[in-house]
Amino acid sequence: AGYHKHLWTWVTAHAKEWFGKHGFTRHPSLVTEWRVINVGELDEMADELVAKGVARVEEGRIVVDVRELGFNKLGGRGRVTRPLVVVAPRATGRAVEKLKAAGGDFMGIGGE
Repeated sequence: AGYHKHLWTWVTAHAKEWFGKHGFTRHPSLVTEWRVINVGELDEMADELVAKGVARVEEGRIVVDVRELGFNKLGGRGRVTRPLVVVAPRATGRAVEKLKAAGGDFMGIGGE
């Protein structure tokens, strides 16, 4: 009692962190950890992924499911030089624009 009144000088000298918010956080089970791969990286790896059997070619477009690579989100950094169809739980707007501009597509799926 009084620390925000007549003992305020003591608080400012010795306990500056006494008042304010101190770290309420959400429970870890409620927080999704986003593992992001960018479209530029996928474009560079596309031939290797097809050779390994992780991706497949359908109607002249390479289909990649990023969950098989350990990712759950598609980012928009990099250049897309070939038509890719990417399956992922989530993607940025810029990533979807780049895929469609190159003749590919994004297939969002429910999940994480």
